Amino acid sequence: MTSIQKTLRVNKGQTLIELTFIFPIMLALLYGAIEVGSVISDYLTLTSTTREGANLTSRGTPPRTALDAIELAAAPTIRSTNKAQWRIIYSKIIQNPDIPCPPKPCTYKVESQIVDGDFTQNSKLGAVGDNVTVISGIGSIDPGQTFHAVEVYYDYAPDVMTYVGSRLINTTFYDRTIFTNVSGT
Repeated sequence: MTSIQKTLRVNKGQTLIELTFIFPIMLALLYGAIEVGSVISDYLTLTSTTREGANLTSRGTPPRTALDAIELAAAPTIRSTNKAQWRIIYSKIIQNPDIPCPPKPCTYKVESQIVDGDFTQNSKLGAVGDNVTVISGIGSIDPGQTFHAVEVYYDYAPDVMTYVGSRLINTTFYDRTIFTNVSGT
């Protein structure tokens, strides 16, 4: 056997050992890339969901119909089989009739809410009857405006790297969109 053949056999063994050490690292990187893609996809789905829901209700679609439509559009992220992972909150916000306006800014309150999903988060805007103070730019709004807000909470459950993924990323997503009334209702 020549020295070239011996060298090739030694190199084959060395390559196999190197592959054995590198393969788990490469596999973890692949799973991590898949998980990051899934996180981004779910977050973009939720952002789109809040915009569409607030847009629909501001144009006169009944809130229950709008929530049903956005739940269908957000599938498979939001579905009836994972209700414990998500909550969608629709809030109708009106000028508080008990507090006169002007002076600006007017005081607004949550007139009504519709909640769907079993995730245990409450609206960051407040409960029915609460005054709303978290709408940016409310000082420039004319008196008598009606607002439609859609808030979405989602508890992300990593698919691949369950323990590591849940420690590296914030697993509770929140998004909110508020539209002023377009339809006059």
